[in-house]
Amino acid sequence: MDEGSLSLPPFTGYDEKSQRNYHLALRGNSLNPMIDAATPLLGMVMRLSTMNSQTMPEHLFAQVVTDVQAVEQLLQEQGYEPGVIISFRYILCTFIDEAALGNGWSNKNEWIKQSLLVHFHNEAWGGEKVFILLERLIREPKRYQDLLEFLWICFSLGFRGRYKVAAQDQGEFEQIYRRLYHVLHKLRGDAPFPLLHQDKKPRAGVISSSVA
Repeated sequence: MDEGSLSLPPFTGYDEKSQRNYHLALRGNSLNPMIDAATPLLGMVMRLSTMNSQTMPEHLFAQVVTDVQAVEQLLQEQGYEPGVIISFRYILCTFIDEAALGNGWSNKNEWIKQSLLVHFHNEAWGGEKVFILLERLIREPKRYQDLLEFLWICFSLGFRGRYKVAAQDQGEFEQIYRRLYHVLHKLRGDAPFPLLHQDKKPRAGVISSSVA
């Protein structure tokens, strides 16, 4: 199958209209249990660009911390190994931090004092490590399919990590994005890609290994 027939999504994330129309109550409809569990937080990320210091809910940071912990608990119940959950949390926290700190109001809220990555992993910035982690995961794509699909969703929603401010390296990011897409497409074949709004039940399989 040629690249043109794969209908690769854009690299700039969802447009403003998509953000406005994004529905938060989408739990239970993803093909990937990991994406399903994170959907409310991903919805929150999509809303961050429209928030300012006046519209931002009070104590948003504390609420997100609680929500991340709840997602962790849910993934434990799904049977994911601790190492996989830690890797998932690292990616999720880095993505949310990037979105929050990229807004002008971030210096007026808790994120400027302590990011999610600092809170959960005692690290200040994960934009580089996420791509190192990706290289490790992609060596065993079937084994880490759920986690790779989750990272692909984050890329599709605008996460860039170390490529956020390096405009000259956007071509390199696009190569990484396309490579990940092709790897996942090979795994899924003709099965639909995991989206945040599919009327499907989560698949039964879960990852039973850790990212050491």
